[in-house]
Amino acid sequence: MQTTSSPAKQGGKRKLFILLTRFPGLDSDALRWWTRFPYTHASIGLDEDLNTFYSFVVKGFIVEDISRYNKPGRQPFPCALYELEVSPAVYQKAKQMLGKFVSNRANLHYNTMGMLLSLIRIPTRRKGHYFCSHFVAELLQQCNAARLKKRSNLYFPKDFQKMNGLKMVFQGDLLRMSKHFCPRPALG
Repeated sequence: MQTTSSPAKQGGKRKLFILLTRFPGLDSDALRWWTRFPYTHASIGLDEDLNTFYSFVVKGFIVEDISRYNKPGRQPFPCALYELEVSPAVYQKAKQMLGKFVSNRANLHYNTMGMLLSLIRIPTRRKGHYFCSHFVAELLQQCNAARLKKRSNLYFPKDFQKMNGLKMVFQGDLLRMSKHFCPRPALG
């Protein structure tokens, strides 16, 4: 599947985007095996820029520049892009919350123990500690963009595909997604 729609603003509504990806590595392979789902990482983005997403990795909170994964000679990274239509007020709240995460990034950490315990359905919470899908689910809940069916710290990438209101707009790899949604301006 390539694309099913274009992520443009419609009728005053705004969109949040959930990007599910799979990067190479033993931890990603293990999570893929455990969850039996092709994607092992979740990020959230705003409709202003589909090249920038926000998430947590082992190093902590990150602002992901999708174009950096599209270098010549690199293997393509599989991905699925979902959109969630929200009101302007919800969008502003999400944008404000992301700004606070960016400003406070030095105090934010990856929650390895929380991620491992959530695999066996034991929720844990530590202030300033998240794993990728926990962060995305928490942000969606806190800005009232979505009602969660379980605790945010029990969410994995596969749970987003079943979330009410999310619509898949792209499935393929990050390079093709970037070319489709983030075309470079023509020179000349």
